[in-house]
Amino acid sequence: MHSKKAFMLGAVMAASCFVSAFALAEQYPQLTQKTARPADKQGLKQGAKVAVHKASAELKQQLQAASQLKKTTLNAKPVASAAVVEGSAARAPAIKVLKQSASQAGVAQVAKAALVAGCETTLDINVLYPVDGVQTGDLLCYHFNVPQKSRINALLIGQSEGTDMSLTLFQDDGQGNPIPLVTSDNPGTADESIGGVVSAGDYYWFMETKAAVAGSTFQFGVAVDSNIDDFEPNDTPDTAFQLPDTLNFLSANADTLDDVDYFDFTAVRGQAVGIALTADAASGSTRGKWILERFDGTQWVTLGANIPTTTVSSPGVNGVVKVRVRPNQHPNEPWSPNGKYTLSLGSSPRMNSGEVKGEPTVIRAPGSSPYGFMTTQAYRTLNWSMNLSDSTGAPLVGLHPILFLDQHINPNTGDILYKAYPATTNSSGQATSTVNLGTCFGDFEATSVDYSMGYNNTWRTEYNFGVWRMGVLEFPGIGIGGDNVQFVTFGHLCKQTLISSTKS
Repeated sequence: MHSKKAFMLGAVMAASCFVSAFALAEQYPQLTQKTARPADKQGLKQGAKVAVHKASAELKQQLQAASQLKKTTLNAKPVASAAVVEGSAARAPAIKVLKQSASQAGVAQVAKAALVAGCETTLDINVLYPVDGVQTGDLLCYHFNVPQKSRINALLIGQSEGTDMSLTLFQDDGQGNPIPLVTSDNPGTADESIGGVVSAGDYYWFMETKAAVAGSTFQFGVAVDSNIDDFEPNDTPDTAFQLPDTLNFLSANADTLDDVDYFDFTAVRGQAVGIALTADAASGSTRGKWILERFDGTQWVTLGANIPTTTVSSPGVNGVVKVRVRPNQHPNEPWSPNGKYTLSLGSSPRMNSGEVKGEPTVIRAPGSSPYGFMTTQAYRTLNWSMNLSDSTGAPLVGLHPILFLDQHINPNTGDILYKAYPATTNSSGQATSTVNLGTCFGDFEATSVDYSMGYNNTWRTEYNFGVWRMGVLEFPGIGIGGDNVQFVTFGHLCKQTLISSTKS
């Protein structure tokens, strides 16, 4: 712990400024009063005793005035900003903050000065500090910093008999205003706890001693967990992350066992909506560690882990599809904050065309193997394409079709080892790419006759046998090849020799 000799709360409030909805949400976190859990308390290190730094009654009055200023400013009628980008994932339109009056600016500056003077001691995060010697009516204020967007849980616990404290969190909004966030004020010695997701910045514990006796003690601190995904806070239906008009493919995690992630998608054209959940094996996660649910209008319905995809075929124009993901608390699938899931949610993709072909001048060979005849054949170049749209025909832009190719299956083992070749759909939903196959030495040989320009040409072809299939990164089950027909056979033609040519 150290004393803040020259703490700066931020720049002076400008006459007016534009902020996006995301920025506004970051400045004014949606914290809630919670019930303190044993795990919350056990996660904090024990710190040294904190000296009672009493704040003045004037500070409380000035902060209350700042609180009223905040309400007045936020309740002002917002003006839509031209900076909003159509189709962005913002939660709401950008707003223009109205200009403060001279008297309002004065209140903010007074509160800022009082906060600096009354809360000058900075304490560490993730530490539980003991306090004793408080008296009824004492006001205590301390500062802490959150270095990056995080989930926090501010605690005031262990109040001794006869002690009754309340806890309020304040935030420095970066513009000279101390913003009161949430107050926890349980009766008697009950624990006080405030939790939620906050942006990086400076925050304050403000504690009021409503009752105390000789020897009154308590402890306070804040647990800060930065292991959260980019979509927080989305822990309730009201704070669900609003996804843009496309097929969204996102990676997220659960930072606690109780973390539930909510997502909404609006089908602006009434297009079919696709839902799929997979696990990120690289993070040590499995599908069984996650529960995927959809709101059917009445209740949350679990989408089975053994069903790879779900489609809402008729959501209606501007119909909203709501899903949530939460950790599976099954004892055989223990939770880990490092485990991640991948969610596909948005316009269900439709493959309008898909093609894989070799050079147009290829002389086809009749070769076959245990996998069947060589449906696709090529010498050095393999061209492929895929076109994707939603169910209404609107092109899906920026998706990633993938060609999976094993151009040379080991003839001794028969093992198939695919190599992935991705491409990206353009403004027409079209993805096109070329694979350079290189040269080869054939495992197999076949003889064939090609009829050309009045001649019967006999060719000997040396080739390797392979297979291919096509898929889409963002959604399983779309493409060519699957459970019923796993792949398409492929022949890499290494060398062709003309044996004879006779006039027909």
